[in-house]
Amino acid sequence: MKKVGVLNIRIKRKSFWILILIVLAIICIIGFKFYEYQTKTTDLSNENIDHIYLLDNMESYETNHHFSISQDVSHPGYKVYTIDENKRITVKSGSHKNNVIYRIEAFDSNSKTSKNVSVGTSEKDLITAYGESYIERSSDQTDKVMEYVDRDKNILLSFFIYKNKVDGINLEAKDF
Repeated sequence: MKKVGVLNIRIKRKSFWILILIVLAIICIIGFKFYEYQTKTTDLSNENIDHIYLLDNMESYETNHHFSISQDVSHPGYKVYTIDENKRITVKSGSHKNNVIYRIEAFDSNSKTSKNVSVGTSEKDLITAYGESYIERSSDQTDKVMEYVDRDKNILLSFFIYKNKVDGINLEAKDF
C-alpha cells in the first residue's frame, strides 16, 4: 500500500514540474511576442541596394550586372551570387519561387541604399537617414550591428558598424 502512495506522490510531482515548464514556456513565448510588438518599426517598403529590390526576380537584373555563383557561402535551397564583385544576393531555388531575391549584401562605398547610405557612412549620418527606431546588438565581427525592422513587410535592414562607420549592409526578407 505504501508503494502505491509513494508512486502517486512521484507522479504528482513529475506532473507538477511538467506543468511548471509548460507555463514558463508560454510566458517566454508571450514575452518574446510582446518584445517583438514593442520593437519600433520602420517603413522599408521601397528599400533597395543599388536599385535591386527584395522579392524581385534576379533575371530582371542579369542584363545590367555581372553575376557569378559565390563559393564561400552555402544555404540549402538557396543560391548565393556575387554581383558586380561588391555585392551578394541570395535567391530561392525552387519551382514557383525560382530566382526570387531574399537577401542583398553590400560591402563597398559604391553601393547605396535608397537613402544614400553606403559603406563609410558615419553612424550619425546613418541615424539621420533612417531614424532612431533601430535595434542595436553586439557582433563578434564588427563593433555592433544596427538593425531596422519593418514588421508589416517582414524586412530587416542591418548595418554593420566598425569604428563608428558603416562597414557592411544587409537587406533581407526577415523570415528567409
